[in-house]
Amino acid sequence: MASSDDDLNKLDTLSDDDYLKLIEQFYEKNVNNFAFPQLDLDKKQRLVTELFTRLRSFDSNSIFLCLKTLRLLTRDREGLDALTGSSVLEPLQKLAGLECSKVDANPTDIQNVIEAEKCMSNLIYMSPAVQKFYSVSGVADAITQRIKETTTTKLDNRIRFFDMRMLFLLTALNADIRQRVREKFHGLSYLFEIINQIMSTRSEPVAAADSGITLSNEDIDYLIEILKTLYNLTVDLPNLTHSYAIQEEEEEAHLMRLVSILRELLLCYGPDNEKQMELQNHIINLLTNMPKTCFEELLSPAVLDDDNDNDEHNGKNMEAINTILRFLDHRIAKAEGTKNAKEVLLPVLQLLILMCQSNRTIRKFCRQFILPALGDEVLNLPTEGQKLRNKLTRMMTNPNSELKTLSAKLLFVLCKESVDRLIKYTGYGNAAGLLYDFGLLGPQHNINKEQYSSDSDESDTESYKKIRDQYGIDGVTGRANIKRNDDSMKDWTEERKMVEVDKLLNTLDRAMTHGLIKPMVMDANGNPVPAESVLQLREANLLTHHPNDLRASESSDDEGDGGQINTNKSK
Repeated sequence: MASSDDDLNKLDTLSDDDYLKLIEQFYEKNVNNFAFPQLDLDKKQRLVTELFTRLRSFDSNSIFLCLKTLRLLTRDREGLDALTGSSVLEPLQKLAGLECSKVDANPTDIQNVIEAEKCMSNLIYMSPAVQKFYSVSGVADAITQRIKETTTTKLDNRIRFFDMRMLFLLTALNADIRQRVREKFHGLSYLFEIINQIMSTRSEPVAAADSGITLSNEDIDYLIEILKTLYNLTVDLPNLTHSYAIQEEEEEAHLMRLVSILRELLLCYGPDNEKQMELQNHIINLLTNMPKTCFEELLSPAVLDDDNDNDEHNGKNMEAINTILRFLDHRIAKAEGTKNAKEVLLPVLQLLILMCQSNRTIRKFCRQFILPALGDEVLNLPTEGQKLRNKLTRMMTNPNSELKTLSAKLLFVLCKESVDRLIKYTGYGNAAGLLYDFGLLGPQHNINKEQYSSDSDESDTESYKKIRDQYGIDGVTGRANIKRNDDSMKDWTEERKMVEVDKLLNTLDRAMTHGLIKPMVMDANGNPVPAESVLQLREANLLTHHPNDLRASESSDDEGDGGQINTNKSK
């Protein structure tokens, strides 16, 4: 406690005023702490029991101090059992106004509702026992009911935020709660309505044509909790698979409406680029749950007098798709070579693959963005450069197998699953891993040709054709066969060359001695056999390439039989 063990031992003898002073001292001393080693389970139990015993007789401000102190204790996993009993959890639920039989849709003691919800959120996150208790006690039902009753009325934004955070946690942990929120309380519809309300209240009626909707940090934080909850509610829908169409018309209409809302949300602006990217990340995560039939809702009819031709394709406005592609480009630039690249990039890669496989217009637009017709860039390796094609080609050899596969698969889909076309854009060396994994190294090149349109996307530029015809393209590297002056030894003296040769021979000898490599030479019958030493390897190489230049003085009784036979044969 704040002073000594005696303070804890005499808690029940203190007056209310003295107790509150003691609590206040503890709070001020530990406000930034997340662990309390001075409090064992027994002491913590005593402190919490006394707190809830006195809570009934305290005024609002005193309750607020007690709840703030309790919130500190909910940060610590050690001794959490002291906080998971019904004597703690039931009063917190009541203070939050979330009793299932009596939902407080218009709480007046806002500060205490918020503190109680903070304590509940921490405990739900930390303790399976609390998750089970609040699942049974109907917290999720109460939250959904409060959302339903306050959709069109004013509720404190902080209460809304923690309501949604708890609903996210509970729906993430319990499939039964997900189904109940979806079906009994029609949770999807109400969450859709909240998103629409936020965007409509933030739109500027007299704004520039392309200024869009600008959201505050508070808006985005709340929207992210909604998107995370929607992800939970849609992750296990029975018809929500990518292999066949949705059967239920009502469900299909709901999800199409959701995708349409997400399209508008993708085009909103944040107070800064990072916050905007954070919102887009959660939108993309949610879109990965959507069936293929819904992706058409990401497109809208093109506006004829729109000056931005870059976002128009085939009579459709492609702003949302362009936003997703720019998001991918930005994320690769930040995550390339980092440890968290997989977590950052997998969802957006998965989404783009699904969209491009299912929607021809989206695929053709993404192809123009990622794999435009080749030109002078063929003079460099496909991995060189900062265009999206270069970045994705580099990821095709990433050590992480999932990231490598999805990057390659996206490019493969953009090439209409044509092996020849993939090799043209990435080089055989980079594509070999995918082709091997998919069993495409043989002659069967376009196994899914029937699912793509027959018209060709090929339109090589004149510069590409000129380079191809003049130099040819190396199929392995994907680069033009131009001789490059990359001789690093051109300025070396003969002495320097001999020193480097000695170093190389010593390294080779050590590698052979330790069995790391096994160079081969030809025996008397012309069959390859392992070389016994660097000397034998060097002699065999000389005899193979310059047999007529050997002088008698260079031959000796120590030469290998293979070398002698090869020399005689050449003569």
